[in-house]
Formats: sequence, structure tokens, C-alpha cells
Amino acid sequence: MGAVKASRADVARLFGRAAFGATAADLDKWTGQPYAEVVSYLVDIPSPSNRAPAIDDSQRLLFDKFDIGGLDTGTLQQAQSWWLERMRTTAYPLEERMTLFWHDHFATGINEKGTGVGAMVAQNQTLRQNSLGNFRTLCNEITLDPAMLFWLDGALNSGFAPNENYAREFFELFTLGTMPQIYTEHDIRQSARALSGWTCDPYTRLARFDSGNHAAGKKVVLHHTITDQGDKEYLEIVNVALGQPVSPLFIAYKLVLNFAYAPETTNLMKSPGLLIGRIARTLRRTNWNLREAVRTMLLADEFRHADESRGRQVVRQPIELVVNACKALGMSAMDANALTMLQRMGQVPFKPPNVGGWPFGRDWLSPATFLARYDWGILAYQLYNNGTIKDPLPASGDLKAWKAKFGLAAFTKNTEAAIQSYLHSRKGAPEAELQTGVLAMIVSSPDWMVM
Repeated sequence: MGAVKASRADVARLFGRAAFGATAADLDKWTGQPYAEVVSYLVDIPSPSNRAPAIDDSQRLLFDKFDIGGLDTGTLQQAQSWWLERMRTTAYPLEERMTLFWHDHFATGINEKGTGVGAMVAQNQTLRQNSLGNFRTLCNEITLDPAMLFWLDGALNSGFAPNENYAREFFELFTLGTMPQIYTEHDIRQSARALSGWTCDPYTRLARFDSGNHAAGKKVVLHHTITDQGDKEYLEIVNVALGQPVSPLFIAYKLVLNFAYAPETTNLMKSPGLLIGRIARTLRRTNWNLREAVRTMLLADEFRHADESRGRQVVRQPIELVVNACKALGMSAMDANALTMLQRMGQVPFKPPNVGGWPFGRDWLSPATFLARYDWGILAYQLYNNGTIKDPLPASGDLKAWKAKFGLAAFTKNTEAAIQSYLHSRKGAPEAELQTGVLAMIVSSPDWMVM
């Protein structure tokens, strides 16, 4: 792979899927370079302890309050805008893209049970710190995460009346999936007993174990006996789940689904597909090293070659599209109008629709989301012109410059024909009007949505 040179399309697709889009500078810098080096640039980032503080770290601390039951809309909007802007400006875009992926995978949101803004921002930092780390560690930490303890009722899980919500979703949505379903109701009930006794201390803002509220005695989960270990039993539940052969296949499936294409398989054990199998083997070989799993995915021919005839394309999420547009235009993503448009498109940070997360793939391709994307293009032009313009937009008819500006290697024939037809029909119109139309057509086009 090291000898393979990255084409302009390779760079556009890689950054578009894994880094909130390429800039014109990214396209120029990396086109013609070894493809493996481009992947390494995104994947091999320094650990948090070896990098300078991010410019927005001090702002994140403003939300560092437990805020039990606090649903302050204003504070929530500030936190949402803060994260969108971090996605746009980060020096490590894959890390932030993976944080968004895990936010969807371990879908947790603001609710009246106690998952407040401060708890969500704290969870966001946990996801970020583990985004390319070890999946076992991430599972351990998310199990005792305060936001998750409230979101899935773990804080209510008593040995006297076990609450099965987290145990069920931990198997079904977080670690094992249902292709095939290998766990039973018995396994869920026994896991709930093992997880009982955890709540959250309102003073320390940390998970706290109450041995008097824990179900004593042994538990048998997925044919594995867990002896009475009190506050260590949650670690055993994680180990039992990740020890199942289907678990690395399920995580590999979720990675492919979110970054590459929608796999056709319905049984991961019998027919996972070549790419899923390759990523799963990396996870097993490296003891759940996510960085190496993602590297395996991004280097794969199945990822590089987005063969439409084989369904090897990914539909990008609204958050990716809005952040990418702000990045391309060099304007802040913290404008409240961006959140309004994301609400219309159906996706805002910290408010997934349910524990299953947001829709994916073709579910984002609807008349309503298309119209919202088009309107976003018009609004983005207005916001761009209202700000401090440092880099003027291309002339309306300079499609080569528009492609570079928005990190695209090329327009499809249909998209280019549509833009040319629009320009011809509006011949003589003011340049600002034509630029607005071209921008709106680009950010609502299949070229921008599907990669």
C-alpha cells in the first residue's frame, strides 16, 4: 500500500468520510503522496498528554458542572455550538469524527432523569479520550459514566429490583448486536444483577458503588460464571461480552457502516464480508486497539474504491455536512442558525432520538432533508458575507475553483450539468445571486451528500 499514490479522489473521499471534509490545501498537499502516509496523517495523532491545550479547552470547562436534572436550553445550545466549532477547527479531525461516531454508538442525550449538560460534556470528553484507544477501556468507562448511568437507568439498578435497561442495550447495541443474537433474557437478567449497586455521587460527580444495594451471589452470563466480586463485576460483564467471537465482528460492522458503506450481511458469524472480517481480525490481534482497526479500514481497497455498482458509498450525516460547509467557507460553526438547520435535518449533538442513535444511510435522503440542505446553502452564503471575509468565493462560473473550495475532486456529470443549466437560465443576474445558487446546489447535491 505504501507505493500506492493517493489520487485527488482518494484524498477527497478519505477526508470527506473521516475528517469533516478536505480543504483545497488538503487536496493540493496530499494528492500524489503515498496513500498510506495520508492515512497515517489522520490516524497517528499524539496522545492528549503530548500536545498543546486546544484553544477551546477553557470553554469546555464552562460546562463542567454536574447539573443534575438541569435542562437549561441556553446552556445546551452553547455546548452544542462549542462541539460543532471544535469539529471545524480541530487539528485532529479523525479524533473528533470518531468522537461523533461513539456518541452515536453509545447514544446518550439530555433528559429529565438527570442527564444534564455538564454530564453530557463530560461524557463527550470520555469518548474523545478513548476514541482511538482501546475499546475494552471505553466500555469500562462508559458503563460507569454518570450521563449513561442516568440515561439507561443504571443509577436505579438495585439488587432488590434489578433494572435491565443498560444490560440489554450493552449487549444489543454496544457490543454484540443481533446478527445473530447470542444472548438470552437470562443473560440480561444476570448481567443486570452484576451491574447493580452503582449510582452517582452528587458531590464528586463520579460513579459510586453501594455494596448494600448490590445483588450478592454468583451470576452466570453467556455460560460464564461470575463469582461475587462486588464493584468489580461490571468489568467481568465487559470481558464476557468482548470475549464472544461475534463482538469484534459487530464493532467492525459498525465502523464500516458509518465510514464506508452499508454491508449487506445479515449474519456476521457466517458471512461478515471481507472488510468486516479484516477489521475484526485486527481488533482480536491487537486486543481491541481502535487506532489499528480504523487504520485497517481506511487502508482497505474496499474503502478506497467507492464502487457505486457494489454499494460502496456512504451517506454522510447532517452534522458532517454542516461542519464541512463551515470548514470550507472558513466561517464559525457556532452561529445559532447552524443548529436550527441541523434540527431541520434531524441531527443535533447531545440529543439523539433514542438509545439506538440516529438514522443512517439512505434514511438521510428525503425531500425534507434535501430542502433543509438547500436552505442551509443559502443561509451559509449570507453568514459568510456577514462575517469577516478573508478568502472571496469563486466566480459563479468557475466550477473548478468551487470543487476545490468544497474539497471535492470532481462533480458528477449530472451535478455539473445542473449547475451549468442554472447559470444559463439566470444569465445576467447579479453575481451574488449566482454565487448563492451555486453554493446551495453544491451542498444539496449527491456529490456532497454521498461519498
